[in-house]
Amino acid sequence: MKQLDYKKIGIRLRNAREYLGLTQLQVAQILNIGRDAILRIENGNRKIDANELMNFSKLYNISMDELVNNTKIDEHELRLAKAKYGVNAKEETTKEKINDPEEEAYNNAKKKIQSIHKAKRMEKKLFN
Repeated sequence: MKQLDYKKIGIRLRNAREYLGLTQLQVAQILNIGRDAILRIENGNRKIDANELMNFSKLYNISMDELVNNTKIDEHELRLAKAKYGVNAKEETTKEKINDPEEEAYNNAKKKIQSIHKAKRMEKKLFN
């Protein structure tokens, strides 16, 4: 049985997260795990179970094979995910002031995920 290289998996996860413009806190809130767990996973200091790997795979629009087996990540898929998140998402402002930075990060991440799902539905209508 092949041993997983958690260091390489962590690097690939961090690169995908950064490419998509997400913070560790946003990913932690979306996946419902602690930010410190994201940090340890990305640094290769924590093992990642199959369910967590699947969740990262779905979130980043990268196959589990690409994450685990060190195969070339399909840059087209990453670009699609980035487009779905919206390049200018950081520039969006809300009229309401949110004093809690964690709540604000959660709300921003939630908006990005909603836009991904909307884009996927539109993509299915256009290409299927």
